[in-house]
Amino acid sequence: MKNKILINLIVPELMEEYELYIPVNERISKIKELIVNSLKDLSDNKFNPTRKYNLFDPDTGEIYDNEMIIRDLNIKNSKAIILF
Repeated sequence: MKNKILINLIVPELMEEYELYIPVNERISKIKELIVNSLKDLSDNKFNPTRKYNLFDPDTGEIYDNEMIIRDLNIKNSKAIILF
């Protein structure tokens, strides 16, 4: 799977963590959209998809810019990322 990486997504709002593969050739904004829509379904509608969410690197404190492409960021396999 050269075109995808495995991340550990931490979702404090749901008090859950998920391991998922994300495509490396997509923008952060597209990844967020896919994640938010999936979480709505996975959480039995406990997750609010209409709120504005950001992806955050817990190691550096960096909030990922929506226009950045995954492959251009320092996101590697098994990287923890927080959705808040």
